[in-house]
Amino acid sequence: MPPTPADIESLVHTRIGAILAERRENVPVLSGSDKLNATLGLTSLDLAFLVSDLEAELGVDPFAKLVSITSVRSVDDLVHAYRMAFVPDASPTATDYLDAAAERADLRRARRQRR
Repeated sequence: MPPTPADIESLVHTRIGAILAERRENVPVLSGSDKLNATLGLTSLDLAFLVSDLEAELGVDPFAKLVSITSVRSVDDLVHAYRMAFVPDASPTATDYLDAAAERADLRRARRQRR
Protein backbone atom coordinates (compact mmCIF):
# COMPACT_ATOMS: atom_id res chain seq x y z
CA MET A 1 0.00 0.00 0.00
CA PRO A 2 1.51 3.36 -0.99
CA PRO A 3 2.06 5.98 1.70
CA THR A 4 -0.52 8.70 2.15
CA PRO A 5 0.40 12.34 1.44
CA ALA A 6 0.45 12.89 5.22
CA ASP A 7 2.81 9.92 5.67
CA ILE A 8 5.18 11.38 3.08
CA GLU A 9 5.15 14.80 4.70
CA SER A 10 5.75 13.30 8.13
CA LEU A 11 8.64 11.18 6.88
CA VAL A 12 10.32 14.12 5.10
CA HIS A 13 9.99 16.29 8.21
CA THR A 14 11.30 13.49 10.44
CA ARG A 15 14.34 12.85 8.24
CA ILE A 16 15.19 16.56 8.00
CA GLY A 17 14.78 16.87 11.76
CA ALA A 18 17.17 13.97 12.29
CA ILE A 19 19.83 15.64 10.15
CA LEU A 20 19.39 18.92 12.00
CA ALA A 21 19.52 17.13 15.38
CA GLU A 22 23.00 15.84 14.53
CA ARG A 23 24.22 19.45 14.36
CA ARG A 24 22.31 21.37 16.96
CA GLU A 25 20.68 20.94 20.31
CA ASN A 26 17.49 22.79 19.45
CA VAL A 27 15.81 21.56 16.30
CA PRO A 28 13.31 24.10 15.00
CA VAL A 29 9.74 23.17 14.22
CA LEU A 30 9.80 22.75 10.46
CA SER A 31 7.62 24.75 8.16
CA GLY A 32 6.91 23.81 4.57
CA SER A 33 8.25 27.17 3.44
CA ASP A 34 11.63 26.65 5.15
CA LYS A 35 14.40 26.74 2.58
CA LEU A 36 16.53 23.61 2.84
CA ASN A 37 19.78 25.49 2.45
CA ALA A 38 19.15 29.15 3.28
CA THR A 39 16.87 28.67 6.29
CA LEU A 40 17.83 25.25 7.63
CA GLY A 41 21.48 25.25 6.58
CA LEU A 42 21.47 21.85 4.87
CA THR A 43 24.48 21.29 2.62
CA SER A 44 24.44 19.50 -0.71
CA LEU A 45 25.91 16.47 1.06
CA ASP A 46 23.09 16.60 3.63
CA LEU A 47 20.58 16.71 0.79
CA ALA A 48 22.22 13.73 -0.90
CA PHE A 49 21.95 11.71 2.32
CA LEU A 50 18.37 12.90 2.83
CA VAL A 51 17.29 11.89 -0.67
CA SER A 52 19.06 8.55 -0.31
CA ASP A 53 17.27 7.86 3.00
CA LEU A 54 13.91 8.85 1.56
CA GLU A 55 14.44 6.68 -1.51
CA ALA A 56 15.32 3.70 0.68
CA GLU A 57 12.30 4.27 2.90
CA LEU A 58 9.74 5.02 0.18
CA GLY A 59 11.18 2.92 -2.63
CA VAL A 60 10.99 5.69 -5.23
CA ASP A 61 13.31 8.26 -6.73
CA PRO A 62 11.25 11.19 -8.03
CA PHE A 63 14.41 12.81 -9.34
CA ALA A 64 15.08 10.06 -11.86
CA LYS A 65 12.38 11.33 -14.24
CA LEU A 66 9.67 13.39 -12.57
CA VAL A 67 11.38 16.33 -10.91
CA SER A 68 14.65 18.16 -11.34
CA ILE A 69 16.56 18.08 -8.05
CA THR A 70 17.62 21.68 -8.68
CA SER A 71 13.98 22.77 -8.43
CA VAL A 72 13.76 21.57 -4.83
CA ARG A 73 14.46 24.50 -2.57
CA SER A 74 12.02 24.18 0.33
CA VAL A 75 10.66 21.49 2.60
CA ASP A 76 7.35 21.65 0.70
CA ASP A 77 9.18 21.23 -2.63
CA LEU A 78 10.74 18.01 -1.34
CA VAL A 79 7.43 16.73 0.03
CA HIS A 80 5.76 17.57 -3.26
CA ALA A 81 8.40 15.71 -5.28
CA TYR A 82 7.81 12.52 -3.33
CA ARG A 83 4.04 12.90 -3.51
CA MET A 84 4.33 13.21 -7.29
CA ALA A 85 6.13 9.87 -7.37
CA PHE A 86 3.02 8.19 -5.98
CA VAL A 87 0.26 10.29 -7.55
CA PRO A 88 1.76 12.06 -10.58
CA ASP A 89 -1.60 13.17 -12.00
CA ALA A 90 -2.54 14.99 -8.81
CA SER A 91 0.46 17.29 -8.99
CA PRO A 92 2.06 19.69 -11.43
CA THR A 93 4.18 18.06 -14.07
CA ALA A 94 7.95 17.97 -14.09
CA THR A 95 7.73 20.51 -16.90
CA ASP A 96 6.03 22.92 -14.50
CA TYR A 97 8.99 22.62 -12.15
CA LEU A 98 11.45 23.10 -14.99
CA ASP A 99 9.51 26.11 -16.26
CA ALA A 100 9.52 27.62 -12.78
CA ALA A 101 13.27 27.01 -12.48
CA ALA A 102 13.85 28.63 -15.87
CA GLU A 103 11.79 31.65 -14.82
CA ARG A 104 13.85 32.02 -11.62
CA ALA A 105 17.05 31.82 -13.66
CA ASP A 106 15.76 34.49 -16.05
CA LEU A 107 14.92 36.77 -13.12
CA ARG A 108 18.41 36.30 -11.66
CA ARG A 109 20.01 37.13 -15.02
CA ALA A 110 17.86 40.22 -15.40
CA ARG A 111 18.82 41.42 -11.90
CA ARG A 112 22.51 40.92 -12.65
CA GLN A 113 22.26 42.87 -15.88
CA ARG A 114 20.67 45.81 -14.06
CA ARG A 115 23.60 46.07 -11.67
